[in-house]
Amino acid sequence: MNQRDKIQNKSTKSQNKEMKKFMILVAGQLISSIGSGLTGFGLAIYVLALTGSVTATSIVMICAFLPSILLAPVGGVLADHYDRRVMMVLGELFSGLGLAICLVSIMSARPSFAVICIGVGVSSLFGALMEPAFKATITDLLSEEDFAKAGGMVHIANNAKLLISPAIAGILLQITTVSTLIIIDMLTFFITAFTIIAVKKGMVTKHREDAGLGFCREMKEGILAIRGKSGIVALIVIMTISVFCLGFVQILSKPLILAFASEVELGILATVSAMGMMVGSLVISCMKNAKSYVRMLSVGLFGCGIFFALMGVKENLFLIATFGFMMFVFMPPIQIAAEVLIRKNIENEVQGRAFGLISFITQMGYIFAYILSGTFSDYVFEPFMSGNSLFAIKIGAVIGAGAGRGNALLILIAGMALAIVGIVVSGLKSVKTLERRISKNETIIETCPKGL
Repeated sequence: MNQRDKIQNKSTKSQNKEMKKFMILVAGQLISSIGSGLTGFGLAIYVLALTGSVTATSIVMICAFLPSILLAPVGGVLADHYDRRVMMVLGELFSGLGLAICLVSIMSARPSFAVICIGVGVSSLFGALMEPAFKATITDLLSEEDFAKAGGMVHIANNAKLLISPAIAGILLQITTVSTLIIIDMLTFFITAFTIIAVKKGMVTKHREDAGLGFCREMKEGILAIRGKSGIVALIVIMTISVFCLGFVQILSKPLILAFASEVELGILATVSAMGMMVGSLVISCMKNAKSYVRMLSVGLFGCGIFFALMGVKENLFLIATFGFMMFVFMPPIQIAAEVLIRKNIENEVQGRAFGLISFITQMGYIFAYILSGTFSDYVFEPFMSGNSLFAIKIGAVIGAGAGRGNALLILIAGMALAIVGIVVSGLKSVKTLERRISKNETIIETCPKGL
């Protein structure tokens, strides 16, 4: 064996060792994600039963989601400056403190909705500070050829809360209470913290050369990266509207189904529906090259919107599960197409900052959806569909009347709005310009002599 082979074998062994470490971290993240899903599912049902208000459920969702949106950029800066392993451990443990606040309130004689919201907010706040550090460990531990594989592993771990937790939570709620789900979630934090501590080497912080520029400077660079590019701006607006529409189904699906089904049936239905995301991802991964990412985005939005709307048509668990499954199938094409169009039209040096800003803007669509969905449900659509007006009777003849059908009508409207966005996208010249730039760049690469 010559010197080159020895060096190559040593490098391979080192890569395998680092991958094993990363797999330990992912296993811990998977456990934590399942625990978070149990709490999220259980708290939503608990608050709905406690208050009888969709608005209250929306407020809890806002408390759970808003800190992660606002503080994600801050977490990213901290991850570039401090020991990421320490940040991840502290994030997990202090996130558990927020859940402890919720647990104390729920187990008291007079549960406080305000205290529950505070606990959820505290937990989300520290979770937001931990997540960027976890994502950055891919670069810390692994070589570039393992990035795609690691990204897939992280994607599966993060989506465990959608794929596994609802069915487990629904079954557990038949034999125990939401307090038990929260306790299980808190235990998963300690397990995750232990796995992080176990991986001691290879997680050094890699400082960027421009790490001292400051948050405001980085936000400004992100703005400059997308300013003046009408196609990118149009795409951001489209994705924000899409996220806004999808936020309605997140809030309204639980009261819609619980109006005629049990927690177990809701949990199983949520898990079956989320399986569609895995199928959609597999279909995309099997495609060699998409002929048109704009067409992929348009079809994804249209298909997702149509099946989204169909979920509100009938009080039938099988149909809702089928339509929910198909809705999730069309979600990966939306995300992947939008990401490729943006990535191919923004300089690599500023993509991190640009994507951070784009993520911040688009995810605010969820917050506005959470605010409006509860208000519309409790004060407009549910009273309307429970009334005796001629218009309500005519609509009720199609989708049914009574409890939960106002939510069904709101889901139907939001779904149709999303489908219309999909149709509009296919005709937007500014977005099509992004596709032409991709084709032009690929043509230039193909016509260059080898080695250039």
